[in-house]
Amino acid sequence: QLRYQEMCRIVGDVVFAMVAEGHETKRVAIADVIRTELAKGLDKWDIDQIQVMELAVKLLEE
Repeated sequence: QLRYQEMCRIVGDVVFAMVAEGHETKRVAIADVIRTELAKGLDKWDIDQIQVMELAVKLLEE
């Protein structure tokens, strides 16, 4: 349950940031933004955050 809530928070943060920048918020675009953040790896994110972001990308691409 906590992972699901964290995943929703991350996706929501990405969507709001994209809207603020004037970008489209299609599923593929949201997944791309999260994937870009994932590329920063453990320098920026802890392992739990990485796993949640990976799950978000997987679900967005289904």
